[in-house]
Amino acid sequence: AWLTEDDFFLIGEAYDLAVLRTKVTGIKWSVDHVVPLRGKKVCGLHVPNNLAVIPLKVNSIKGASHD
Repeated sequence: AWLTEDDFFLIGEAYDLAVLRTKVTGIKWSVDHVVPLRGKKVCGLHVPNNLAVIPLKVNSIKGASHD
């Protein structure tokens, strides 16, 4: 309830960007939580500044770790 309309817009844009990059490059991209939602040491939030669009392969290797 504390996310703004702009936050929801930016979150949607991240997912749209992942789709666009997949279409343009032929490589699957995904939206990653920079600080994992359920990390062992820290937990992040599903907010725009905690999202990054990265290749799916990189995201799969990363897992739920945060350095």
